[in-house]
Amino acid sequence: MLAALLQMMSDGQFHSGEELGKALGVSRAAVWKTLRRLEEGGYPLQRVRGRGYRVPAGARLLDLDAIQGALPASVAASVDWQLLDAVDSTNAELMKQLRFDSDIGVRVCIAEQQTSGRGRRGREWVSPYAQNIYLSIAVPFSDGAQKLEGLSLVVGLVLVETLDACGFKGCGVKWPNDILLDGRKLAGILVEIAGDLTADCVVVIGVGINVLMNQPASTIEQAWTSLLLSRQAGDLNRNRLIAEFVQRLLVAIDAFRVSGFSPFVAAWDRWDVWHGLPVRVQAGNTSWSGLAMGVDDRGALRLETAEGEMLLHGGEVSLRLTNDS
Repeated sequence: MLAALLQMMSDGQFHSGEELGKALGVSRAAVWKTLRRLEEGGYPLQRVRGRGYRVPAGARLLDLDAIQGALPASVAASVDWQLLDAVDSTNAELMKQLRFDSDIGVRVCIAEQQTSGRGRRGREWVSPYAQNIYLSIAVPFSDGAQKLEGLSLVVGLVLVETLDACGFKGCGVKWPNDILLDGRKLAGILVEIAGDLTADCVVVIGVGINVLMNQPASTIEQAWTSLLLSRQAGDLNRNRLIAEFVQRLLVAIDAFRVSGFSPFVAAWDRWDVWHGLPVRVQAGNTSWSGLAMGVDDRGALRLETAEGEMLLHGGEVSLRLTNDS
């Protein structure tokens, strides 16, 4: 019933419980109980006495038919799609599947909720039900891990370009793999590798995007935002966002296979929100300070220091503005 309710309410207008119940053949109390459970999980449901209930325009549950229908038939058919109601982590799920079957093509796993979502450096990724995008895509590569330098940056660029195309302006990339909007974290990327690191392998690319989340979580240690909180007139339909992102990512990966990261440097310079700003890079107990001057053709950060330019590669590193507390 929840999917049907959100479908009916996706116009962003108020709907009374009586109207919704009549359309679905259930009682007004049944409608209230269903929406109440959703609201208790932090879902942005607005209720006004005498007017009824309203959700953000475009908000609905994930739907593989809707996602595939928004793609060219050839693209939709080239992907093995999986939609789960809840999972520990979409990345962990695909990595587990790869332990039993490493001979796969492109596989996408999407979930309404993650119970143990993960970000970089072992951090928790807060993953409330039906509010955000939790997506992982497994892509086979040959020639080993040495050919994958810069891949996470490519994913970030595709994500920003997707959001821009869907009406959300002002998003940008922060090296190595964060998406920021108004100086706050909007999305993150986690790339893991399964198989032979020197030959054929499978890359699992995890993407988390804050779409409808609007309540603070005590476990989030940094400033964050969501597409809903941006108050922009972009499309909040997660099915469309996923279809747009996957289609663009597959095209970008084809280009990356041929030429590596080099063709993407100019795009990075365009979307890099910290270009030219003073930053501090921390790797374990070692840190460096300087100006962030973009990236080289392998995706390494170009850090301009008093001693000259340094090239720093991704991994277990942290990049902060020097005036951040």
